[in-house]
Amino acid sequence: MANEQEQLPPISKFQQYKPMRVARKALKNAPYNPRIIDDSAKKKLKAAIKKEGLVASITWNQRTGNIVSGHQRVAIMDALERTKEYSLDVDMIDVDLKREKEINVQMNNTTMQGDFDLNKLADLNIDDGIDFDSMGFDKNDVDFMFGGDERFSKLYDNPEVVKEKDKLADIKKKRTKANEKLKDKNRIDFYDMIIFRDSEEREAFHRRISVPAYENKLSVEELERLKSVSDEKKE
Repeated sequence: MANEQEQLPPISKFQQYKPMRVARKALKNAPYNPRIIDDSAKKKLKAAIKKEGLVASITWNQRTGNIVSGHQRVAIMDALERTKEYSLDVDMIDVDLKREKEINVQMNNTTMQGDFDLNKLADLNIDDGIDFDSMGFDKNDVDFMFGGDERFSKLYDNPEVVKEKDKLADIKKKRTKANEKLKDKNRIDFYDMIIFRDSEEREAFHRRISVPAYENKLSVEELERLKSVSDEKKE
């Protein structure tokens, strides 16, 4: 093993972090951290960490003591451990506060993380039998990514359905169209955005269409419930 280590090439000059084991109490939440998480996403993250464990390091700035990336994961770890009396292996950096803030946003910036290849994503489900729930997606996520096609909702509910060979080709065709639509950065005509006056109005709206308030992606079918309720009241 020692000989193998000696034969390794030098570490990249671009690697700016060093692995370090620190006490949880040394990790401070950055007060400026602009990243937020809703209850639905937090529930998914907690389920993933509970099942798979913490599989990626927290980035921590030794100079300030602030967490740079991993606030939500650390919060979940606290909940699972039910204490802060534990240690973690972190990726330690040593930068000033301004650079730390820049790095914080960069590491959490979803526009720098690319998009999913929907064909490959669905192949993981169809060919490898990995259900969307285990990937961290809920039914609305699947409807949104695959254009609201009901067959993809069934794909989420029951992966065995799509194993029928006579349906597979048609499903992949639909998936390809949805993928092309999402890749076209200049088009936004496959979804609308609703702006509420305040959180109370949003919660009332969700109650009227019988959708939990933590869901932020709605299908056409769910919105049509509102019209049905309105029509019933008129009668």
